[in-house]
Amino acid sequence: MGYQLGIDLGVSETIVAVIEAGWPAVVPIGGSASVPTILHIGADGTARGGRTAARLARSDPDRHAARFVERLGEPAPILVGGVGYSASSLVARYLSWLVDTVTRMRGEAPELVVVTAPGSWPDRRREGLADALARVEADVAITARPSADALGALLTRSGRAAPGRYVATFDLGSDWFEAAVHTAMPSGFVVAGGPVGLSDVTTAMLDELLRAHVVAALPADTPAAVLSASAPLLGACAVAREDLVDDETATIEVATGEAGTGTGEGGTGGNSTSVTVSREEYENLVRPMVEDAARALARAIRSVPATPEDVSLLVLRGPGARLPLVGKVLSESLGGIGRRETHPDSDLALGAALLAAAANPTEPASSQTVVLGPAAYTTTPPPSIPPASRPPAVGSPAVSSPADVPPGAVLTGVETQAVEPVEPAPPVTTRRARHSSARKITAAAAALAVFVAGSVTLGLVLADDDGDSAAITAADTGPLPPSTIDQHPQFPADMMRSAEKAAGITAGDAAPATTAPDGPETVIATGSAEVAPITGTAYAMFREAQKRVTVRVSATDTDDGFARLCAGDADIAGASFALTDPACKDKVVGFEIAHHLLPIVVPKTNTWVKCLTTAQIGAMWKRDSTVTSWNQIDPSFPAEPVRLVGPAPGTVHAKVFLASMTGASDNTRKYREVELDEVPEEVEYDRGAIGFMDYSNFQTAGRDIRAIQLDAGRGCVEPNALTAGTGMYMPLCKPLYVYASKESLRRPAVAAFMNYYMENQKDVTFRAHFVARDDATVRDNTAIVHAMTSGVEPVRT
Repeated sequence: MGYQLGIDLGVSETIVAVIEAGWPAVVPIGGSASVPTILHIGADGTARGGRTAARLARSDPDRHAARFVERLGEPAPILVGGVGYSASSLVARYLSWLVDTVTRMRGEAPELVVVTAPGSWPDRRREGLADALARVEADVAITARPSADALGALLTRSGRAAPGRYVATFDLGSDWFEAAVHTAMPSGFVVAGGPVGLSDVTTAMLDELLRAHVVAALPADTPAAVLSASAPLLGACAVAREDLVDDETATIEVATGEAGTGTGEGGTGGNSTSVTVSREEYENLVRPMVEDAARALARAIRSVPATPEDVSLLVLRGPGARLPLVGKVLSESLGGIGRRETHPDSDLALGAALLAAAANPTEPASSQTVVLGPAAYTTTPPPSIPPASRPPAVGSPAVSSPADVPPGAVLTGVETQAVEPVEPAPPVTTRRARHSSARKITAAAAALAVFVAGSVTLGLVLADDDGDSAAITAADTGPLPPSTIDQHPQFPADMMRSAEKAAGITAGDAAPATTAPDGPETVIATGSAEVAPITGTAYAMFREAQKRVTVRVSATDTDDGFARLCAGDADIAGASFALTDPACKDKVVGFEIAHHLLPIVVPKTNTWVKCLTTAQIGAMWKRDSTVTSWNQIDPSFPAEPVRLVGPAPGTVHAKVFLASMTGASDNTRKYREVELDEVPEEVEYDRGAIGFMDYSNFQTAGRDIRAIQLDAGRGCVEPNALTAGTGMYMPLCKPLYVYASKESLRRPAVAAFMNYYMENQKDVTFRAHFVARDDATVRDNTAIVHAMTSGVEPVRT
């Protein structure tokens, strides 16, 4: 039976786990769960790691390498046996040895390997890790994921995903500190705040502080060789740190000569001396560093935005987190947190194995199943930690407008109101976003003609980049406008329904709904799997302002959502095309909330391609493609190897892209599979690379990639907010809708949620990785929902 491998790569120790038949377990290597992150490279070039390397290093120290992980991305070589190696090449050799060791132990190679490392690592180190993974000598797919994602997968598997719940993590590891906040979505835990990383607040630094303290306490005549020999003393300080977890004092022995081991309390004794440290003395020494870590956790909580009182569980990890001082400082600074649990260091390896299993589904490639798992709602981390703030209050129809949302008042803490987003920090993970398009180019061209030549008002007055949208209040609405769906052009429903089916989104693919009992304060949201991430993001934001309302978000397809909404079995339905049933139209009100757009990107170093046809894109990606070089696409292009990049074929956005370009969501060749926010970095360094991604990540990507124009039969069109809003970037753009039952809107819970949803839709849609609608559409949507909910009582507190 196949298995997946998870590796928690540490600077000094590494932990490996496998998942088989759905359950993860740690793999002991060399008789221990943790494997030393060290290498021995023999004269013949053979690399051995772990305890074998440590044993060989005793007799052959020049061929021993350690702590190479922390030097990832540095240009200086590391000398091993007189030969220079980059840090990436040493990490690659270590990982190759690990995979080969597990393969020999289990009799077969893993199907997929996920290596987890802190998402808050600096860019150079993350790039160095990516380089290392590309060099691993193993016939198996291997990828990297942030540590926070791994912990989220483990929390989800533990069954703690009660919607709206926050779990914070405080990882004081040996060589890196990281704090993050996870929130429970209908599909599981995802990162909502942080991660915030610190390179100088680590257990190794705690030990270094104690070493400096001991050196200062040694007699003045202590030999210089003893003072400079840090490794033995650091080891003794690490033991003392562990002793001080339970004991009030710890004694550190320091050898001062080559012979004898005599001791003397507080002074010299033969060839050694000892220094006794009390717990109080030690805590005074390291308190500033622990307080820095607590402040980093506070920043991660504020970035949600949330308060300590919102955090129901704090998970402590790492050897430094076991110190009693950590609990004291956290209670002093973040006393409102529900409870604390100390978790084993193996958590991240187990979570990495779960991520590997999730990324390597067992169903055949032709399967049309779409599972809206944790990645469906994952968000990009903030570029900086915003000040403490709260979402707008909810309780009556006339609540604050999108312009009144405080900075960072959403899952990731990224501030935005206009179309132009802020520049992101190094990504952790992304959300699965989806759009749909026509398989018949002739029908698409006809629809495009309506967009271009029709006399319909398009509502494309985009928000000014230098200012926020105007505040919207009930007094500003004036006469009730028509539905924003009817104001704007629509693709033919049959064409969009066919595209939705071609992409493999069916009623049988429903994600599990929130397990909350129906009641007056429960809102039932269903329908299109494309819209589910948007509604799920809206609920996560709304939950911060109104905790008494539960929104059950499930994902099926548009027709199923309409059927349930019109039958009175749902309050809200997401839709990938407009409702056409005249009998139902009088029962509901519709809102156009977003556009979906998938740019196709290449590196800036690609100077030859400006525009490609849909047929050319399809020729590159389809299953039986023989295209390996750019000059096979166009003889004028150079003979540069083609490298395809994109999210995994099983994700919603990939299914739609493939259905649009190749005619079916399972009609694809193998390509480099990465997360959405990892597409830019995969593309920018490879001159022959081409990939696809969501528009939100594209907007915040660096300047080393660019989008190409797409020709669907009516000329080359560039992907931007204008071409998304008009439907000109065919077939990779489309509008998305939300419908609400008029009867349900008279219920306080539904009224409160829909008011919040419409008033904050720009933030919501951007956070969900879609293209927000223009200010006029937002204003009309808000005016409509205000009018439909006028007089409804607020949710009782």
